[in-house]
Amino acid sequence: SNFGSMKKAFISVLVGTVASMAGAFQVPTRATRASTSTRQYATIQPTESSTIGTVGNGYLPIILAKLSALTHGNAWVICPAADMEMMKQLAAMDGSGELPENLEFVPASDTDRVETLLRDTDALLLACDDVDSVVDPNVINYLLDPEKVNNLQRVVAMSRNLNGAGMGMFVSASRRAANAQVWDNSNAVAYRSFEQNIKDAAQKCGADWTIVRAGTLKGGACGESNLYPQYLAESYYQLTKNDIITWQLLFDCNIRGVKLQKGDVMSGPGVKAVFTATGSEEHEGDSSRGGVAEAMVRSLGVEDAANQDFAVGTVAAREIPTNEEWAQMFQCLSN
Repeated sequence: SNFGSMKKAFISVLVGTVASMAGAFQVPTRATRASTSTRQYATIQPTESSTIGTVGNGYLPIILAKLSALTHGNAWVICPAADMEMMKQLAAMDGSGELPENLEFVPASDTDRVETLLRDTDALLLACDDVDSVVDPNVINYLLDPEKVNNLQRVVAMSRNLNGAGMGMFVSASRRAANAQVWDNSNAVAYRSFEQNIKDAAQKCGADWTIVRAGTLKGGACGESNLYPQYLAESYYQLTKNDIITWQLLFDCNIRGVKLQKGDVMSGPGVKAVFTATGSEEHEGDSSRGGVAEAMVRSLGVEDAANQDFAVGTVAAREIPTNEEWAQMFQCLSN
């Protein structure tokens, strides 16, 4: 049957996407749905009963799932069997390997469990670390199937800055020479089509969508002495290390600040790209994994983030933004 083949495609694509990266690497308040232009959008506030699911590849889905578990009632993330141990290690709260008890790691092959979880899921987060991959349309259609999701209010997808500003040959050269994960806009067509797939599928389910734009993803772990245990475990720095001291750790220490901009307006690094590719300072065209993950999870509670796109940039700071600062940053969406 068509459905059976879709299910098989879902498993193989999912296992493929995440595996390819491993090598590198209260009921929510339902606002009334008015048909007028002043329609209110549903938000998913952190409650004991709110359930957030995460799908994608690389490091970002692990941070998303961990943050979801720490702020909402239940969280689950799909993992290929081969990556299960690594993902658990990176999601640990500290060196003891202790995990948030309300976080479920679901084997990608266990479609029965995935479908059971989808029924009660309030929001779905989708993200791919790898600049060359987006979540496959078959996977999107499988997950965002009106028959499977009864409760879905919001779909938040990570995309990229696609406007082309601050791109060009220097950025492409820095990607080839210094950091294969530099965002150089070369995969913009795939991301545009991914965004459209997300919007169409969300609409079919009666859910709102949010597109969160990133540039070159950097960092994303707890920093020195497990300063921020809500992010990836310290083992991330060993996994990504290619020098005596990992620049990812330097980045995480220096760049805890975040800035948000409505729409697709953030620029790439331009001619400075060769210095910024593995730079641990504040640079145009960079996004911290921690900042992107926080923005995605926090946007669930922001009414103005419904059916909007916004970008996440970096700000030099030793401390992460406060709840008040996040609320202020999200004000940019109401203008």
